[in-house]
Amino acid sequence: MLVWLVYSTLWVQSLGRVPEAKTSIWWCMPGMSAAASNGAQGVTSAVSWLPMWLLMSAAMTLPAVLPAAQHAAVNSFRRRRSSAVAVFLGTYLLLWLAYGIAADAALAPLRAAPADLIFPLALATAAAYELTPAKRWAVNRCHRTTPLPPSGLRGIASVGRFGWINASGCVASCGPAMLAMLLAPTAQPLAMAGFTIAMSYGRLTRRPRTGRRRVAACYAIIASLFMLAAL
Repeated sequence: MLVWLVYSTLWVQSLGRVPEAKTSIWWCMPGMSAAASNGAQGVTSAVSWLPMWLLMSAAMTLPAVLPAAQHAAVNSFRRRRSSAVAVFLGTYLLLWLAYGIAADAALAPLRAAPADLIFPLALATAAAYELTPAKRWAVNRCHRTTPLPPSGLRGIASVGRFGWINASGCVASCGPAMLAMLLAPTAQPLAMAGFTIAMSYGRLTRRPRTGRRRVAACYAIIASLFMLAAL
């Protein structure tokens, strides 16, 4: 909740700004998207947007991973619970950070394309992905557990491995949806909330097959509406 509050505050503060080509927080600026923003080039640009990407990733993905973080906590001695959760979340967000860097590089050729056409295509791709065996494998990986020694270096290493298993499953499961999110014509908190609900539901539902179908249907309907509006 705190992460969402921080993100929303930054977005509201950006309402009075005029979007510029060199902005490093294009997903926080009203009316901007990865496809619409040229962005500054080089290492300096990457470093400048990484904090906002981490904030966005945390806001969208952590709600679904709370049960896994709780598993890491309850399987550690009380005095080590905070460090265990920190290692788990650090590993989890580190992999999302790597995905953000890869996604930024992948989206570079699309920045000159019209966002109102690129977004529905990306969303349709995410919808189709929901029905693939790869998505099923990824969701199953998200639910994998591993023995966690309650203390010592083995305990920390096991928590890190548990974080890697969850993070790799989540990136594989939600990566296409996050890519579509980055291509949204208006990257507003409301759009983020919609993707967060869909991704969390897909992971936490007790009927994963039905959940994937429902999420795919929602993505397909929204993509169709955007495509019709763009024609």
